[in-house]
Amino acid sequence: MEQREAGRLLCDCLSGRKIPDARLKKLSPVDWENLTDWALRFKVGALFYRETKSRNFPTELIPVDVRNRLREAYRNLATLNTSLFFDASKVLKSLADNQLPVIALKGLSLAKNIYGDIALRPMSDMDLLVKEDDLVRAGRILLTLGYKQYFPAWESILKTFHHLPAFTNKSGAIIELHWNIVAPDGLITVDLDGLWERACFIKLDNVEVRVLSLEDLLLHLCIHACLHLQTGLAGLISLCDMAGLIKTSADKIDWQIVIERATRWGGQKCVYLMLLLVRELLGAAPPDTIMSEIKPDDYQSVFFEEALEQIFDVSPSSQLIGIRIGKLSKINKVKGIKGKVWALLKVAFPSREYLAHESSVSVSSPKIYLCYLFRLGRLIVRYTPMLVRLFRRDPLVIKAVHRAVSDWMFS
Repeated sequence: MEQREAGRLLCDCLSGRKIPDARLKKLSPVDWENLTDWALRFKVGALFYRETKSRNFPTELIPVDVRNRLREAYRNLATLNTSLFFDASKVLKSLADNQLPVIALKGLSLAKNIYGDIALRPMSDMDLLVKEDDLVRAGRILLTLGYKQYFPAWESILKTFHHLPAFTNKSGAIIELHWNIVAPDGLITVDLDGLWERACFIKLDNVEVRVLSLEDLLLHLCIHACLHLQTGLAGLISLCDMAGLIKTSADKIDWQIVIERATRWGGQKCVYLMLLLVRELLGAAPPDTIMSEIKPDDYQSVFFEEALEQIFDVSPSSQLIGIRIGKLSKINKVKGIKGKVWALLKVAFPSREYLAHESSVSVSSPKIYLCYLFRLGRLIVRYTPMLVRLFRRDPLVIKAVHRAVSDWMFS
């Protein structure tokens, strides 16, 4: 089964659309194995398992090995997320005891509130939003709870990224403390004060925690998914998050607020493209009138096709090409020779704070100068092969170069 066909069938299963028995009967044991491989690679194995159970697919159609693999994926995710939620509840309680407000982002708020089962939503880490003035205090509280911070200068690089370097405990739980939901130097600007004012409370393992309002959550999911798409790391799970939110809260979401806020933040193109993908693949979207209203004037159908291709192409080599070509393209699009040279120098020689974050070295350490040398060497090793492939007109690299959707989303 080809990758695109497997992806489409997976989406049909996850969307709740009726799948004719004749279509299922055509699947061979090898097809089922391939479908399961792609489900796990797309990080929707647990969701696929739920669908095979809830839809009551005939037992004889699904090979025993496939059922066992999906059941194991579900159980493993249940075990992992149970541990993560236990760790999260202790952190949230400690932050609350210290009168430090926090908003639970993405997985923590979605797993129970949207999916209704923490075993269905994979989480590589736990993202918490705190106010900028509370970042250092929140990080120090994590340290008292047994979390480790491996960046010596973590307290001094607050504005370099929209989150601190990750904190990790001995069980492997990872927490990222955010002060913003987008990069501070990006084209999208979020109303942070508004996020806090509109946040509402949910219960998370007997701890009350703020989560984003429905409209803000949808905008965050759309923008975050587009950032992943831009860096070659797009996936189905992000679309499932949006589809789940829309299906469970369609009558509660104020779509006019979504349109107005998306436009004001500069994320209208991200929101429209993601809603289009969710409607096409997973059968969840606002009314057609809303889609027409939010549609950007410069939208082209090729953007949808390119995004679709990028989502279903999850091979490591294609993702690597997408990431590296994307960075080269940014430099190439800068106007003028001087502009290009300056952009290249900024990549090769970033700020000391940025390098401290990247290399886990103190900003004031003399080792920072050695890090610049190592960084230059890494860049040469990484990008020389890509430039050679570009010079040789490698089809995969050429396709990545001419992919227009990444530039359009954030233009």
